[in-house]
Amino acid sequence: MCLCPLLTLRSQTATPEDSVDAPRISWQGLSHDATRTTLFVGMGRNHLYDSYLSPLDYSGLTLGIGSLSERQKRWAKGRITSFFRWNLNGTRAKKATGEGLLWDAEGELTYGLHYNRLPAPGLRVGVGGALGLHVGGTYSTRNGNNPAQGRAALEGAITGVADYHFRALKQRWQWRTQVDVPVAGLMFSPQYGQSYYEIFGLGHYDHNLRLAHPFNAPSVRIFSTLSLPFAHRRFAIGLDANIRQSHINGLKRHAWSTMLVISYTRTLKFLDR
Repeated sequence: MCLCPLLTLRSQTATPEDSVDAPRISWQGLSHDATRTTLFVGMGRNHLYDSYLSPLDYSGLTLGIGSLSERQKRWAKGRITSFFRWNLNGTRAKKATGEGLLWDAEGELTYGLHYNRLPAPGLRVGVGGALGLHVGGTYSTRNGNNPAQGRAALEGAITGVADYHFRALKQRWQWRTQVDVPVAGLMFSPQYGQSYYEIFGLGHYDHNLRLAHPFNAPSVRIFSTLSLPFAHRRFAIGLDANIRQSHINGLKRHAWSTMLVISYTRTLKFLDR
Protein backbone atom coordinates (compact mmCIF):
# COMPACT_ATOMS: atom_id res chain seq x y z
CA MET A 1 0.00 0.00 0.00
CA CYS A 2 2.86 2.36 0.83
CA LEU A 3 4.46 1.82 -2.60
CA CYS A 4 1.40 2.77 -4.65
CA PRO A 5 1.53 6.59 -4.19
CA LEU A 6 5.28 6.62 -4.97
CA LEU A 7 5.06 4.91 -8.34
CA THR A 8 4.32 6.61 -11.64
CA LEU A 9 1.19 4.78 -12.63
CA ARG A 10 -0.46 4.28 -15.97
CA SER A 11 -3.87 2.62 -15.79
CA GLN A 12 -4.67 -0.04 -18.31
CA THR A 13 -6.82 0.98 -21.23
CA ALA A 14 -10.46 0.08 -20.60
CA THR A 15 -12.01 -2.46 -22.93
CA PRO A 16 -15.68 -2.94 -23.75
CA GLU A 17 -15.74 -5.86 -21.31
CA ASP A 18 -14.67 -3.48 -18.50
CA SER A 19 -17.81 -1.37 -18.89
CA VAL A 20 -20.54 -1.84 -16.32
CA ASP A 21 -23.03 -1.72 -19.21
CA ALA A 22 -21.51 -4.75 -20.93
CA PRO A 23 -23.59 -7.95 -21.02
CA ARG A 24 -20.93 -9.69 -18.94
CA ILE A 25 -18.10 -8.13 -16.97
CA SER A 26 -14.67 -9.73 -17.26
CA TRP A 27 -12.33 -9.02 -14.38
CA GLN A 28 -8.57 -9.08 -14.78
CA GLY A 29 -7.55 -12.71 -14.33
CA LEU A 30 -11.00 -13.70 -13.05
CA SER A 31 -13.99 -15.13 -14.95
CA HIS A 32 -16.94 -17.46 -14.48
CA ASP A 33 -14.88 -20.39 -15.82
CA ALA A 34 -11.83 -19.82 -13.61
CA THR A 35 -10.91 -19.74 -9.94
CA ARG A 36 -8.14 -17.45 -8.76
CA THR A 37 -6.44 -18.82 -5.64
CA THR A 38 -3.95 -16.95 -3.48
CA LEU A 39 -1.83 -19.02 -1.09
CA PHE A 40 -0.12 -17.01 1.64
CA VAL A 41 2.13 -17.34 4.67
CA GLY A 42 2.67 -14.67 7.29
CA MET A 43 4.68 -13.71 10.33
CA GLY A 44 4.10 -10.92 12.82
CA ARG A 45 3.05 -10.00 16.35
CA ASN A 46 -0.04 -10.87 18.34
CA HIS A 47 -1.18 -9.01 21.46
CA LEU A 48 -3.34 -11.24 23.68
CA TYR A 49 -5.50 -10.61 26.71
CA ASP A 50 -7.91 -13.17 28.22
CA SER A 51 -9.37 -12.39 31.64
CA TYR A 52 -10.46 -16.04 32.04
CA LEU A 53 -6.80 -17.09 32.17
CA SER A 54 -4.91 -14.05 33.43
CA PRO A 55 -5.40 -10.36 34.34
CA LEU A 56 -2.22 -9.49 32.42
CA ASP A 57 -1.40 -8.78 28.79
CA TYR A 58 0.74 -11.11 26.70
CA SER A 59 2.43 -10.55 23.34
CA GLY A 60 4.60 -12.59 21.06
CA LEU A 61 5.40 -14.05 17.67
CA THR A 62 2.54 -15.28 15.50
CA LEU A 63 2.75 -17.41 12.34
CA GLY A 64 -0.01 -17.99 9.84
CA ILE A 65 -0.90 -19.86 6.67
CA GLY A 66 -4.00 -19.63 4.51
CA SER A 67 -5.69 -19.41 1.15
CA LEU A 68 -8.13 -17.02 -0.56
CA SER A 69 -10.06 -18.14 -3.65
CA GLU A 70 -12.28 -15.98 -5.88
CA ARG A 71 -14.59 -16.79 -8.75
CA GLN A 72 -16.96 -14.78 -10.89
CA LYS A 73 -20.58 -15.94 -10.77
CA ARG A 74 -23.04 -15.90 -13.65
CA TRP A 75 -25.60 -13.88 -11.70
CA ALA A 76 -26.35 -10.18 -12.32
CA LYS A 77 -24.49 -10.16 -15.66
CA GLY A 78 -21.30 -11.30 -13.97
CA ARG A 79 -21.16 -8.51 -11.41
CA ILE A 80 -21.10 -10.96 -8.47
CA THR A 81 -17.98 -12.76 -7.31
CA SER A 82 -17.69 -15.36 -4.58
CA PHE A 83 -14.74 -15.90 -2.28
CA PHE A 84 -13.65 -18.61 0.14
CA ARG A 85 -10.92 -18.13 2.71
CA TRP A 86 -9.31 -20.40 5.25
CA ASN A 87 -6.42 -19.68 7.54
CA LEU A 88 -4.60 -21.07 10.58
CA ASN A 89 -2.59 -18.96 13.05
CA GLY A 90 -0.41 -19.95 15.98
CA THR A 91 1.04 -17.66 18.66
CA ARG A 92 3.61 -18.00 21.44
CA ALA A 93 3.17 -15.05 23.80
CA LYS A 94 4.86 -13.86 27.00
CA LYS A 95 4.11 -11.33 29.71
CA ALA A 96 6.11 -8.11 29.83
CA THR A 97 8.08 -9.55 32.77
CA GLY A 98 9.02 -12.62 30.71
CA GLU A 99 7.37 -15.08 33.12
CA GLY A 100 4.73 -17.50 31.94
CA LEU A 101 3.60 -18.41 28.44
CA LEU A 102 0.40 -18.41 26.45
CA TRP A 103 0.04 -20.76 23.48
CA ASP A 104 -2.76 -19.66 21.18
CA ALA A 105 -4.24 -21.19 18.00
CA GLU A 106 -6.99 -19.85 15.76
CA GLY A 107 -8.70 -21.30 12.68
CA GLU A 108 -11.15 -19.62 10.30
CA LEU A 109 -13.40 -20.63 7.40
CA THR A 110 -15.23 -17.84 5.54
CA TYR A 111 -17.48 -17.80 2.48
CA GLY A 112 -18.90 -14.63 0.99
CA LEU A 113 -20.22 -12.75 -2.04
CA HIS A 114 -19.30 -9.34 -3.48
CA TYR A 115 -21.42 -7.21 -5.81
CA ASN A 116 -18.89 -5.40 -7.98
CA ARG A 117 -18.71 -2.15 -9.94
CA LEU A 118 -16.04 -0.62 -12.15
CA PRO A 119 -15.92 3.10 -11.28
CA ALA A 120 -12.69 3.72 -13.22
CA PRO A 121 -10.48 1.88 -15.73
CA GLY A 122 -8.61 -0.89 -13.97
CA LEU A 123 -10.44 -0.37 -10.66
CA ARG A 124 -12.98 -2.80 -9.16
CA VAL A 125 -14.88 -2.18 -5.94
CA GLY A 126 -17.35 -4.58 -4.35
CA VAL A 127 -19.53 -4.88 -1.27
CA GLY A 128 -21.42 -7.82 0.13
CA GLY A 129 -21.83 -10.28 2.97
CA ALA A 130 -19.96 -13.25 4.38
CA LEU A 131 -20.47 -16.11 6.83
CA GLY A 132 -17.52 -17.18 8.94
CA LEU A 133 -16.70 -19.97 11.39
CA HIS A 134 -13.98 -19.32 13.98
CA VAL A 135 -12.55 -21.91 16.35
CA GLY A 136 -9.51 -21.70 18.59
CA GLY A 137 -8.05 -21.99 22.03
CA THR A 138 -5.48 -20.58 24.44
CA TYR A 139 -3.34 -22.52 26.91
CA SER A 140 -1.55 -20.99 29.90
CA THR A 141 1.53 -22.69 31.36
CA ARG A 142 0.96 -21.08 34.78
CA ASN A 143 -2.64 -22.09 35.52
CA GLY A 144 -3.38 -25.31 37.34
CA ASN A 145 -7.17 -25.31 37.77
CA ASN A 146 -8.33 -23.78 34.48
CA PRO A 147 -5.27 -23.81 32.21
CA ALA A 148 -7.07 -23.46 28.87
CA GLN A 149 -9.80 -21.44 27.22
CA GLY A 150 -11.69 -22.66 24.15
CA ARG A 151 -13.42 -20.48 21.57
CA ALA A 152 -16.06 -20.96 18.87
CA ALA A 153 -18.10 -18.44 16.94
CA LEU A 154 -20.36 -18.39 13.90
CA GLU A 155 -20.81 -14.88 12.56
CA GLY A 156 -22.15 -12.88 9.64
CA ALA A 157 -20.11 -9.98 8.36
CA ILE A 158 -20.23 -7.01 6.01
CA THR A 159 -17.39 -7.28 3.53
CA GLY A 160 -15.85 -4.97 0.96
CA VAL A 161 -13.10 -5.35 -1.63
CA ALA A 162 -11.16 -3.08 -3.96
CA ASP A 163 -8.49 -4.04 -6.46
CA TYR A 164 -6.63 -1.87 -8.91
CA HIS A 165 -4.67 -3.02 -11.94
CA PHE A 166 -2.07 -0.64 -13.29
CA ARG A 167 1.18 -0.57 -15.22
CA ALA A 168 4.46 0.54 -13.67
CA LEU A 169 8.08 -0.12 -14.61
CA LYS A 170 6.80 -1.79 -17.79
CA GLN A 171 4.94 -4.42 -15.76
CA ARG A 172 1.31 -5.04 -14.80
CA TRP A 173 0.76 -4.69 -11.04
CA GLN A 174 -2.25 -5.26 -8.81
CA TRP A 175 -3.19 -3.74 -5.47
CA ARG A 176 -5.99 -5.50 -3.58
CA THR A 177 -7.60 -4.80 -0.20
CA GLN A 178 -10.46 -6.63 1.53
CA VAL A 179 -12.14 -5.54 4.77
CA ASP A 180 -14.52 -7.76 6.78
CA VAL A 181 -16.54 -6.42 9.74
CA PRO A 182 -18.65 -8.93 11.78
CA VAL A 183 -22.13 -7.61 12.58
CA ALA A 184 -24.03 -10.51 14.18
CA GLY A 185 -23.43 -14.09 15.27
CA LEU A 186 -23.30 -16.70 18.01
CA MET A 187 -20.32 -17.07 20.34
CA PHE A 188 -19.49 -19.70 22.95
CA SER A 189 -18.17 -18.41 26.29
CA PRO A 190 -18.11 -19.68 29.89
CA GLN A 191 -19.35 -17.41 32.64
CA TYR A 192 -16.88 -15.62 34.88
CA GLY A 193 -15.59 -18.23 37.37
CA GLN A 194 -17.30 -21.15 35.58
CA SER A 195 -15.08 -24.13 34.78
CA TYR A 196 -15.33 -26.31 31.69
CA TYR A 197 -15.95 -29.29 33.95
CA GLU A 198 -19.12 -27.58 35.17
CA ILE A 199 -20.27 -26.99 31.58
CA PHE A 200 -19.43 -30.32 29.97
CA GLY A 201 -18.97 -32.65 32.94
CA LEU A 202 -21.89 -31.59 35.12
CA GLY A 203 -24.00 -30.09 32.36
CA HIS A 204 -24.47 -26.76 34.14
CA TYR A 205 -25.42 -24.55 31.22
CA ASP A 206 -25.39 -20.86 32.12
CA HIS A 207 -26.03 -18.81 28.97
CA ASN A 208 -22.81 -20.10 27.42
CA LEU A 209 -24.02 -19.50 23.88
CA ARG A 210 -24.48 -15.75 23.43
CA LEU A 211 -25.41 -13.34 20.68
CA ALA A 212 -22.33 -11.45 19.45
CA HIS A 213 -22.57 -8.01 17.84
CA PRO A 214 -20.39 -4.90 17.39
CA PHE A 215 -21.24 -3.62 20.89
CA ASN A 216 -19.96 -6.68 22.78
CA ALA A 217 -17.57 -8.12 20.17
CA PRO A 218 -16.16 -5.31 17.96
CA SER A 219 -13.86 -6.90 15.40
CA VAL A 220 -12.40 -6.21 11.96
CA ARG A 221 -10.07 -7.91 9.50
CA ILE A 222 -8.02 -6.11 6.82
CA PHE A 223 -6.12 -8.08 4.18
CA SER A 224 -4.15 -5.94 1.72
CA THR A 225 -1.55 -7.01 -0.84
CA LEU A 226 0.52 -5.51 -3.66
CA SER A 227 1.12 -8.01 -6.44
CA LEU A 228 4.61 -8.12 -7.91
CA PRO A 229 5.13 -9.65 -11.38
CA PHE A 230 8.00 -12.14 -11.37
CA ALA A 231 9.00 -14.64 -14.09
CA HIS A 232 5.49 -14.85 -15.59
CA ARG A 233 4.01 -15.52 -12.16
CA ARG A 234 2.44 -13.27 -9.56
CA PHE A 235 3.84 -12.97 -6.08
CA ALA A 236 2.69 -10.41 -3.54
CA ILE A 237 3.61 -8.82 -0.26
CA GLY A 238 1.08 -7.31 2.10
CA LEU A 239 -0.50 -6.90 5.49
CA ASP A 240 -2.97 -9.12 7.35
CA ALA A 241 -4.45 -7.30 10.35
CA ASN A 242 -6.99 -9.31 12.37
CA ILE A 243 -8.52 -7.49 15.35
CA ARG A 244 -10.84 -9.67 17.45
CA GLN A 245 -12.36 -8.50 20.74
CA SER A 246 -15.18 -9.59 23.04
CA HIS A 247 -16.74 -8.75 26.40
CA ILE A 248 -19.28 -11.49 27.11
CA ASN A 249 -20.41 -13.23 30.32
CA GLY A 250 -18.18 -11.01 32.44
CA LEU A 251 -15.05 -12.06 30.51
CA LYS A 252 -12.90 -9.83 28.35
CA ARG A 253 -10.64 -10.97 25.55
CA HIS A 254 -8.78 -9.42 22.69
CA ALA A 255 -6.33 -10.66 20.08
CA TRP A 256 -4.67 -7.98 17.98
CA SER A 257 -2.72 -9.78 15.28
CA THR A 258 -0.69 -8.03 12.59
CA MET A 259 1.32 -10.07 10.08
CA LEU A 260 3.48 -9.37 7.06
CA VAL A 261 2.36 -11.85 4.40
CA ILE A 262 3.94 -13.22 1.25
CA SER A 263 1.61 -14.83 -1.26
CA TYR A 264 1.54 -16.65 -4.59
CA THR A 265 -1.46 -16.39 -6.94
CA ARG A 266 -2.53 -18.95 -9.52
CA THR A 267 -5.58 -19.17 -11.78
CA LEU A 268 -7.25 -22.52 -12.53
CA LYS A 269 -9.39 -22.78 -15.66
CA PHE A 270 -12.45 -25.03 -15.88
CA LEU A 271 -14.57 -26.20 -18.79
CA ASP A 272 -17.45 -23.81 -19.46
CA ARG A 273 -20.59 -25.88 -19.50
